[in-house]
Amino acid sequence: MAEIIFSKYSNERSRSFAIRTDILQDGRERFVRKTALYPEGREHVNRLPLWYEKLEEMYRMVSLCCNRCEAKEDGVHLEYLEGRTLEEILDELLEKGMVEEAKEKLCQYLSRVKTIYDREPFRKTEEFVRVFGDEMLPKGLTCASVTNIDMVCANLVLTEIPAGSEAGNTEISGSDSRVISTVLDYEWTFDFPVPCQYVLYRIIHYYVDTHKVRSVLGSEKLCREFGITMEQVSAFEQMELHFQEYITGSHVPMREMFRYITPGVNTVQTVNRGQLQVFFSYGNSYREEHSLTLPMENGEAEHTIEIPEGCTKLRIDPGEQACAVHIRELTMDGKKPSMDGCVIPEGVQAGEWIYIAKDDPNVAEIPVTAGTRAMKISLKTYGASRDLMKQVVKLAEENRELERKVEQQSRLIRDMKNTKVWKMYQKYRNMAERKK
Repeated sequence: MAEIIFSKYSNERSRSFAIRTDILQDGRERFVRKTALYPEGREHVNRLPLWYEKLEEMYRMVSLCCNRCEAKEDGVHLEYLEGRTLEEILDELLEKGMVEEAKEKLCQYLSRVKTIYDREPFRKTEEFVRVFGDEMLPKGLTCASVTNIDMVCANLVLTEIPAGSEAGNTEISGSDSRVISTVLDYEWTFDFPVPCQYVLYRIIHYYVDTHKVRSVLGSEKLCREFGITMEQVSAFEQMELHFQEYITGSHVPMREMFRYITPGVNTVQTVNRGQLQVFFSYGNSYREEHSLTLPMENGEAEHTIEIPEGCTKLRIDPGEQACAVHIRELTMDGKKPSMDGCVIPEGVQAGEWIYIAKDDPNVAEIPVTAGTRAMKISLKTYGASRDLMKQVVKLAEENRELERKVEQQSRLIRDMKNTKVWKMYQKYRNMAERKK
């Protein structure tokens, strides 16, 4: 009998789209199962095999695969894949300073996606308006008959297989091994026209614009290279807002509840929602199955956590909404880790405080010294609206930049006072003052 080893609930949605994703172990075999949380969501889940058949045929032309999918009595089963996502590969290249190499790989993927969906002139339909709104869209957009809009870099996994192995839809890597590029999730697929340029925009936006380290790639420049104008970007931003509203429907996500019941009010301090989740990385990515979920009461958490052997870095997710986090204690075997190289998407650190202006906040790349056994963490989170936290982050960044300039000025003055010219100036100045 298969044993559930991990579950994830996508329940911050309308009942028509709320689903549960399980990873199951059956002997040596692992697989993924998706089920609807409510009867209204069964159609959404049951359409996955249909999307698999249609997309697999389309992807074949550019050597991409769809994650294999099969309808079962207990839900829809998908293949459990092990490999590295394109997002992880690009991040690693950027960490090494290989910006051009990262850009080349991203552009290669964007070109493949464009080949799939750049098929015919786009036309707006009633189904499109229902999902993406009735905003005025620029002319010159193209589309395909079926579109998976969620082809973001985190959804493409690359698996190497030995040279000589037989496998379809593969490409040759530098080591002569073959690489299978598989689209993991195609839940958000539509069989009415959706602009190809919107799919490309989402890939660029959700990779480049969600992490400061990635900003060196330049989202505007990438958009221009693929024929996406700033006028189109503005339209796509509105499309994305309508799409997110389509997913949630009348359901109000917990992260929006306070703003929903107190319209027009900007809160400076509320209790953050959710739990504390700690991810353990062993050199590459952060995975759900390598994480630990811990309770937070009234936005507070205090825990001592055992560090698994081989862990090299951590990611801490403090709740579900934009927030300010007061780190009262963070030690590993009694010593404070260096936070200099930490990555805080849409956030900034200021002493013991961390300000994050995004939902699903996280602090990543916290280094773990080899042999570390335990981490003690004590924190309190204060949730707020994203707009308010964006202002706080901006002010904190400006203050940090001002402090940097003051320190730089002070250092220049200290260095100047040690020069022979300065000492000679001081000598003659003192002589002049004594004569007075």
